Amino acid sequence: MRLVKPEDFEPWVGRRVRVDTAPRPVELVLAQLDRMPPIVGADFREPFSMLFEGSWPVVLLDATYVFDCGRGGPHAFHVTQILPRGQTRRYQAIFA
Repeated sequence: MRLVKPEDFEPWVGRRVRVDTAPRPVELVLAQLDRMPPIVGADFREPFSMLFEGSWPVVLLDATYVFDCGRGGPHAFHVTQILPRGQTRRYQAIFA
């Protein structure tokens, strides 16, 4: 299994991505990708996080979903809902 890297997702920043949810897929925008400082003693991947934004009616639970974005995708990863900005819901995925 290949570990994803920030470079896999950088071309998707600012674009809409499809998220497989029940009963039908939803769309979010990959709003931001942030590279994080390396973790001491871990040299297998550069840590990074991604911030996704969606309209107010789109509610995702903190869970693992399949996102149709990134090189070699679709990819399954865990997102957590973070504080909204106005009427925009926001979700974060962290890769350490």
